This record gives sequence, structure tokens and C-alpha cells, in this order.
Amino acid sequence: MTDTHLGPAASAPPHDLSALPWWRPLLVQAVGLGEHAGPTLAAFGRQLLTAFEEQGHTVMQHSRGDIDLLLVAVGIPDGPGPLRERLPEQMPPVAVAACQEHGLRVGSRQVVVLAEIPERLSLLPHADVVETARTAMARTAAPKILFVTRGDRPGQITEVTFCTMEGGHPTETAPQVADRMRDRLVAAACARDISDAYEVVPDAVPARTWDASPAPAQLARAGRTMGKLGLLPPPTAIGRYVSDELARLYEQYMGWKRMSEGMLFLVAPDLDALVVSASGSWDVDKRNLGPDDVTIVALDPPDSPLRVLAPEGRHPLGPSVEAWEVRAFLHAVPKVRVTRTTSGAWEPHPEGEREVPLIRAGIHAHVGVERADDAHIETVPPNRERYPYGFGCGSDLTAQVAADTVRRSRAVHTPDDPRCYVRWPMLYHGEMGVELWKPGLPAEPLSGLLDIFATSVGFRADHIEQPV
Repeated sequence: MTDTHLGPAASAPPHDLSALPWWRPLLVQAVGLGEHAGPTLAAFGRQLLTAFEEQGHTVMQHSRGDIDLLLVAVGIPDGPGPLRERLPEQMPPVAVAACQEHGLRVGSRQVVVLAEIPERLSLLPHADVVETARTAMARTAAPKILFVTRGDRPGQITEVTFCTMEGGHPTETAPQVADRMRDRLVAAACARDISDAYEVVPDAVPARTWDASPAPAQLARAGRTMGKLGLLPPPTAIGRYVSDELARLYEQYMGWKRMSEGMLFLVAPDLDALVVSASGSWDVDKRNLGPDDVTIVALDPPDSPLRVLAPEGRHPLGPSVEAWEVRAFLHAVPKVRVTRTTSGAWEPHPEGEREVPLIRAGIHAHVGVERADDAHIETVPPNRERYPYGFGCGSDLTAQVAADTVRRSRAVHTPDDPRCYVRWPMLYHGEMGVELWKPGLPAEPLSGLLDIFATSVGFRADHIEQPV
């Protein structure tokens, strides 16, 4: 066994973010820095807005729907209790009120809450930071939070932690803390949300074809295995973080009920399509997928609208947000031909009747990997020259990162590389692992990949590295 012990990803190299091809100038506004900011948050706010202007962004004083990034300051009272217990709840939540006032869609990724605290989140365990951040996000209805930790002197900034819904919480310290956090915020704002940009094609798959497909049962078996291995946690109800009253409001008006992390997918040659777990926003438990908890997605080019193919007479659920990045990397790999065996399984064959992407199936899990046996599974490191910071799931830049990653895979693009499995870290929040149509791959999709994770990958759900 040739274990590769994996430390934190390399730090982002010194760079000019504005020189990257996906960068664009933004319209930025900050609200509440006067009435809700202590001395440290006020000082950081001034530095941050100056840093935006220095990079070519425009800081607005007023806006009405024409904004790329809205920074909203909130106050969190000090006290002897843990930070999570001190986080205030108000009706309507602060980000809801800000969106309504400034003409943004409620729940918009453009909103970031800023708060001053005495705690240093960089010293806390990963799971504690994630729990605290998600409580703050739920109580403010904001998808991102910047916690600014004050020092001993008025206005002194000890560190700033950028928390995202996916579980990321990288921390920056002086010097250049404002410049570094500006770059993280700009990267997040340049990523366009595409998670709702899909269209449903009614009656696209004959009922008989869908009923005969093994794909739903195969994904269900893999989901159960992922749950047993600790790769999929139980879904989390929104009521874990907020009052019953606010939970009811979220469910009634915004459709927020619970969060279900991770996803799994396979390419089904019999359907000539991608089949993915449905989004957790549809109250789906990915450890216990039913026949209607998976979604068929057309294998169209990544620059075209994502099409959900409805089985005849059925109304499909929306796909996991990772479906866009899966489709992108499936178009970044070579094609192979496969044939159906006498047992009904599919296997590679140079004269096979179907042509499919080299990647057969894969998983996304919110775990951190500490070691991996390079003899059995290739590890592809992040490309921090082109994409120095992570992007949220369901964005166009996350799809670009996924395609870039598989383009750099030796196992994917080198014919004499015998490895059937590839993994890569998704900066700050988890893992992607895939299996390839190669000789020796087990007939059951995902069974080989999950065996590799069980025996040749050292992962843990309670810690994910947060490289700067």
C-alpha cells in the first residue's frame, strides 16, 4: 500500500485576482456599519470597502436590485455563554429585511452578514464552527457570514473567518486581512448561481424504460452504504437552528425545511443519461433513496440549459446542486464504448453498442481526507493558480473547477494508467470521488469506489482542512 498522507492544500499563491479570466468588477454596498458595528467591525468595514475600490469595484451608497454584493452588519451580544447561544433571532430575519429593502431575491447569495465577536473561531474544532455558522445563517437568513474577531485594543482585528453554507470557514489574519477577505468575497460573488437554472422535459423517458432501469436501485444501495461508512450524515432540520415560529415561516414562504448533505450519481447507458440523487431541499434522505428520490439529467453540453428528463406520467424532483458540475466534468473526459453483458450489467468493450463518458459514477461527501492509497485511487490537487478560493455548490465557477480537475487527471487521460478511481478535494467543504469505465471495475456502480473509500482512503467527517 502506497499511502499518500495529505496535509492542508497549498496556500493560494500571491496573485492579482483581477487578472484571472473569471474576475469581473462588482457593485458593492455595506449597510449597518454605523448602528450595528463595534469599533473593530467598523474599522474592518472601512478597510474592506477601501480594498474593494482599490481592485476596481464600485462601492454604492444606495441600490435597488442592481448590486452584486450586499454586506449587512449585525450585532451579537457578548456574554458568558457559547457564541451559538448568543446569536440573536429576529422577525423578519436581518437578511430578509435587507433583501426586501434593496430589491434582492430573499435568500440571495449576494448577501453576506458581518459580525464582531470576541471568540477566535480558528481555535475551535471544525464541527463546532460549522454548527455555529449554520445557526447564524439560519437566524439571519444569510448564506454567508464574516466573523470579525476583535483584539485587546479598540479597533484591533485579530482574525476574520469567512463561513459558508457548505461548511467552509477559512480564517485570515493580519497583515492584509482586508485584501484577502475582499478576494474571497469577490471570488464568491463572481460565481453565478445556476442551481435553479433547469427545465423539465415532460414524458421524456417511457414509463416502461424507467421502470426497467436498474439505476434507482443502484443509487439507493450506494446511498445506504455511504450512510454506513459515514460519508452521508442524517438530514438536518432547519428547526435545529431556529425557533419553531421561524422554521414555519421558512418552510411556508421559502421552502426551507431541512438540509441533506452530499450526493451520488451514475451514468445509465440504458437511458443515455445521467441519474443523480434529488436535491435535499425536497426533503430527500440520500441514505435512504426511494424510486422517486433520483432525477434523470440529459447529457447535454455544459454551456446549454440543464434538462431534467421526466419519466412518463411523473413529476420529478429537482436534482442535487452538484448536477451542473457533474455534467461539466463528464464532458471533459474521453468517451468509451460499453456493451450489455448476459447478466444485464454494462462493461467496456471496443465494439459496444453505447458510447458513454469515461466516468461511470461518483460521490460527493462533506468529509476531509487525510490519506489515500495512490496505487488504487488518484488524488488530483486543487488548481489554486487559476481558482485560488473555493466556490459554492451550484455555481458556474464550481462547474469550471470540476472540469479543470478531471482534465488534469492522469488516470482519466493516460490509457496505460490502470487506476479505476479518482478523488479530489473541494476546497473548504468536502470531497468528490469518481470511478472509471476500465477493466476490473465491479459490475455494480459505486460498489468499487465505496470499497476504496472504506479500505484505502482515510477520511473523517469531523474535520475538513481550511487552507488559506
